[in-house]
Amino acid sequence: MTTTTPPAQLSPLEELAYAHRPPQLTVLADLVQTLSGVPAVTQLMVRGSLATGTADRLSDVDLVVAVQDEQLLALLESLDSVMSTEFGALLPGWRDTIVGDLGGAGFVYLLPHDGHLLQLDLYLCPDSKADALRRRIGPRLLWQQTRADTGPDPSAEVRTLTEAELARTAAVPASCSTLLVQAMVLHAMLRKRAMRGQEYIAYGLLHQLHETCRDMIRTALVPHSRHHGWYHLPDEVGRTTIGRECLAELTDALSGPPVPTVAQADQALERIVRLTGQIAPHAVTTLSDEITAYRSYQSQEAQA
Repeated sequence: MTTTTPPAQLSPLEELAYAHRPPQLTVLADLVQTLSGVPAVTQLMVRGSLATGTADRLSDVDLVVAVQDEQLLALLESLDSVMSTEFGALLPGWRDTIVGDLGGAGFVYLLPHDGHLLQLDLYLCPDSKADALRRRIGPRLLWQQTRADTGPDPSAEVRTLTEAELARTAAVPASCSTLLVQAMVLHAMLRKRAMRGQEYIAYGLLHQLHETCRDMIRTALVPHSRHHGWYHLPDEVGRTTIGRECLAELTDALSGPPVPTVAQADQALERIVRLTGQIAPHAVTTLSDEITAYRSYQSQEAQA
């Protein structure tokens, strides 16, 4: 990762501007340097608060990565490895279900930076859809391959195949492990909103955590259920003792305040981890190092 030491020979005014720049710019510079070296990447764009100059210490890095259509699926498969190796991502990427469909696939990563966890919202977009995306959301262009380097436009067959494969991967049901990653990412987002006093967003994220708890119970206990959401949950899950115990835990979770404090957000996550350990212990075992590291960072945040 890029160091936070300021460049040499800055004027006093430049030193002041450097000292007060958003810390996320350091991570953003690293991302641009690394991803611009990937031959399949054609454009890098930033959106959100960094693009508008309104970022604070808790702001996300919202990066859009345009990729040659025929190479997009290969990059998707290696993305977790790249983010872990190059940037120390704490968890596998969570398939973002909050951002709207922009023609690609969004992922959320938690990156350690200066003793804190920084949220990276990474959106991979087929190059054939990049111009439409830019017109739709107006991101700021950071880097772009020259037209000579991008090669010919993809054929209609390639574009159709890429769209179909993106739709197929988006429809893959979540496993207990991916739900556990989802719970930690949502918890990180919820803590940030609670710390900012953004009650409406915190309310929505807490509801998503409750849904994650519900989905964990259903996925672990009735993995072949044909039902979704809250429908038929008591009938399906309540047939066994462990199922009734899980439903009691879920009922207790739903009886809490709709807008949580940071401490109550922490309790919501710990409930999910504890339940997962009982009904899907393999998921907790697989992610034991990640859970420990995540708890450590959140403990540091609480003491800061």
